[in-house]
Amino acid sequence: MDWKRPALLLLLLPALGACGASPEEENLQSQKEDYFERATIYYNSGRYTQAYQQARRGLEIEPDHGGLNLVAGRALLLHRDLTEVSHALHYLEVAQEELQNYKADFAMAEWHFRYGSMLLGVAEESKASSLKYPDEDEKIQTQQLAGFEEQKSKAKMHFYSADTLLDSVLLSTPEDLNALEMSGQVNALLGNTAEALLPLQKAIELLQASRKYNNRLLLTDARLAISQEEYVRRVLNGDIKREVAIHFLVAGLHQKNEAFQAEEFEYTTILGLVPNSAPALHSRALCRYERGRLSEAAKDMREFIAITDLEFDAAQVQKALDIISESDALQAKRE
Repeated sequence: MDWKRPALLLLLLPALGACGASPEEENLQSQKEDYFERATIYYNSGRYTQAYQQARRGLEIEPDHGGLNLVAGRALLLHRDLTEVSHALHYLEVAQEELQNYKADFAMAEWHFRYGSMLLGVAEESKASSLKYPDEDEKIQTQQLAGFEEQKSKAKMHFYSADTLLDSVLLSTPEDLNALEMSGQVNALLGNTAEALLPLQKAIELLQASRKYNNRLLLTDARLAISQEEYVRRVLNGDIKREVAIHFLVAGLHQKNEAFQAEEFEYTTILGLVPNSAPALHSRALCRYERGRLSEAAKDMREFIAITDLEFDAAQVQKALDIISESDALQAKRE
């Protein structure tokens, strides 16, 4: 079979279609492509407002364009504003219908994850405020609390939708770091610890493999230009930051299950990557304190005190000083 022939036909089809296009139609097509290209460039550089504006102009020419809808939806999604995130839904639904690919499915999963997280955050903040400053009318107070619980239930439904979509994405691309990390986050929010740990551990393995490869590249490849070395180092540092964030999430899951030994291991791993991580030192100290290892906890807290930027009266600093004082008192008693 001549495999080149179908490809050639596919290349010819757009050209054949363009033969019958009027100059005005060709001009609109060119404008749309320009808008899409600029929107993509703005999006990739983190200029989401400009990306959305360019995508919207392109959509005035072709409202059902899958790529333009995807860029517009994701640009609004990354503004991290509840109203704008809600407006992203229409664009992402069109993109999902038109593109029928894992990228559109992932974007929709991200929408459910972000929107659900925002609903949950607003509900918890409002509930805390309501409990701190309760309404004098008990009936109104009860209605408010019921409303907050309803909002939390809505958020949970969005997490379920995100989880279903992410399962589909990971069937297509099982080593997609973004999907793996988000799957862990979503399942953590749903209280599914085991289901959360699996994708997070897979993400850590992928990042460790990338880190090992890039370290070897820097150490052994003498052909790398300075600009190439700088790029590899940026990738390496980005991988380390991402891996550290995932280790913290995994540690939180172990803490929730009171698996303190596993939790401590995560903090130790973080400190192997970032030795001056004040949050990891403080958290490991608390973990060791819970396990009855007072002197080790105090040692971590001393290191934490030496590097933290927190004020003296911060709760974390005061807790550190309490543990150090307790350790010192016990040591003095032994002497």
